[in-house]
Amino acid sequence: MGFKVASFLLLSLIVTCGAAQRRDFAVLDLQTSEVRDASQMYEEQIASTKIPVTLRRGSPLCSACENIANEAVNFLSEKEIQDKITNILHDACSQTFPLEQKCVEIVNSYTALLFNKITEIKPDEFCKQYGLCRNTALLSVVKSESTCVFCHHIIDEIVSKMKDPDSEIEIIQLLLKECTKIEGYVQQCKRMVLQYVPFVLVSGEKFLQNNDVCTLIQACDAGKRTALFSSFSARKLVRDASSY
Repeated sequence: MGFKVASFLLLSLIVTCGAAQRRDFAVLDLQTSEVRDASQMYEEQIASTKIPVTLRRGSPLCSACENIANEAVNFLSEKEIQDKITNILHDACSQTFPLEQKCVEIVNSYTALLFNKITEIKPDEFCKQYGLCRNTALLSVVKSESTCVFCHHIIDEIVSKMKDPDSEIEIIQLLLKECTKIEGYVQQCKRMVLQYVPFVLVSGEKFLQNNDVCTLIQACDAGKRTALFSSFSARKLVRDASSY
C-alpha cells in the first residue's frame, strides 16, 4: 500500500513531464459530443476546445491520463533524473545531523525500490486503477490542449490536497508507520517525520502555486496558455470565492 501511495504522489507531482506527441487527426467539435468522467468545470473547458481525435479505448480524461502517465514513467526511468532526485534527498539528509548517514541509507534503499516500482507501472492499468479509464470504446483526445487542461486539473487537485489538514495527517501517519520498520532508529525517524514533512508539504504547495509547472514541462504551449485558460481560471476564482 505504501508504495502504491508513494508512486501515485510522485507521478502526480511530475505527472506533466511532457506533452503528448503531436499527430495529424481529424478535428471534432466536442460541443456536440458527450464528455464523461470529469468535473463540470473540466467538461466545459474541454467542450469549448477543438480537439483532434482518434478511435481509442477510454474517455478524453482517460486518454490524457495515459499520455501523461506514460511520459512520467519514461521521465522517472531515466538514470539522470533518478540521480537528481536522489541528490536532492541527500541534501535534505545533510540537515538531519547526527542522523545524516542513516538518512542517506534510507534514501538509497527506498528510492531504488520506488524507482523500480515506477518502471513497472503500466499507464493503462494505472489510469484504470484510479478510476480515470473505463473498459468501453469511446472517442478520445490526443493533443496538447486536452493534455494541458488535464495537467492543470491535476495540479489544482494536488494543491487542494496539500492544503487539506486531513491529507497531511494521512501522509504523516503513513510515514510514521514506515518508521517502525527501522530498527534502532524508530524514535529518531518519527521526530524527523514530524519536523520535516509539514515543511516539505508547504514548500511543495508554494512551488506549485508560484510556478506554471504544466508550461515548464511542456504539457502546455506557453503561447496559447493565456487564451485557453482565461475562462478556466475565472471560473475557478468564482468557485473559490463562493466557498467562503
